[in-house]
Amino acid sequence: MVRLGFIGAGGMANHQAGQFSKIDGVQITACCDVSAERRAAFAQKFNVPAVYADYREMLAKEQLDGVTNVTPDAMHAEVSIAVLERRIPILCEKPMATTLDDARRMLDAADKAGVVNMINFSYRNSSGLQAAAEAVRAGLIGELRHVESSYLQSWLVSKGWGNWRESPGLLWRLSTKHGSAGDLGDIGVHIYDLTSFLCGDIVEIYCKLMTFDKGVPGNQIDEYVLDANDSFVSTVVFAGGAIGAIHSSRWAVGHSNSLRARVYGTAGAIEVDLDRAYDEYRICAGEENMKTFRWETVKCPPTPSNYERFIEGIRTGKQDPSSFANGVKIQAYLHYSFMSDRLGRPVRVDL
Repeated sequence: MVRLGFIGAGGMANHQAGQFSKIDGVQITACCDVSAERRAAFAQKFNVPAVYADYREMLAKEQLDGVTNVTPDAMHAEVSIAVLERRIPILCEKPMATTLDDARRMLDAADKAGVVNMINFSYRNSSGLQAAAEAVRAGLIGELRHVESSYLQSWLVSKGWGNWRESPGLLWRLSTKHGSAGDLGDIGVHIYDLTSFLCGDIVEIYCKLMTFDKGVPGNQIDEYVLDANDSFVSTVVFAGGAIGAIHSSRWAVGHSNSLRARVYGTAGAIEVDLDRAYDEYRICAGEENMKTFRWETVKCPPTPSNYERFIEGIRTGKQDPSSFANGVKIQAYLHYSFMSDRLGRPVRVDL
């Protein structure tokens, strides 16, 4: 039996608990949240026997085989390091941290602990993305030359997710005072991870961030100052020499939650479109297909989810590629994107 502890009992914690509950031999034995209402509701829903207000008390009293850190972004470093100091395997929500220094401290703690550590980049659950990444690494499309990828939402200009002006769950994402790193930190982190997972490390970034007028008097609603970035565009250079364009926005009319990447090489091209399907990718490769511009759809068998891989890591000690080491890379891409925007020029990425 794998005894799992939850630190955080909000919406994402509930989603994770639903996924972990489907895995044989996993029991959620403890949970913690600063909100009495949230932790009580979570414990009742998932039949959790031990409930805490302080995660330190939970870690001290419970015998846990793994912990999932589903706290607000600003708490990721403090909580993760406390878990790792007790040598407990950990799954941490994205983004890894709010600063590159904190992400590196988390990695140092993980290296010292010597236990399984993962960042929950949820789109790695796609079997299509996993298979496409394997195809790129296997050289099916040759040497990479050009990449374009995007993550598009439209909740600032549509009510598909509700009225953001009346939703604290959306308003905080527009306010740096409330811990938001804007569109870049919220969903840019996913498209950077997806793109680098497909194409390898990024060594140079030229990023432009934009915060647009939302038609709100004083640019403020109650305590929320609407100053976080809404869109970004980055041109990047990969370690293998390819160039790419990575962009994201909350103003993309017609898109609820759309991720897509297209990767072009010397011997073909691959497209992953998670709006279309999670279990497929498209490829144009081979002399005849390239000559006739013919794309083929590749259906992909299921792959283990992040949650299944985390539990397997606990059982076997095998480290997953979506590790804290990878998390530091993605945090670095955010760090140097902000730096590039501030300086108004391309910057080298120091990993």
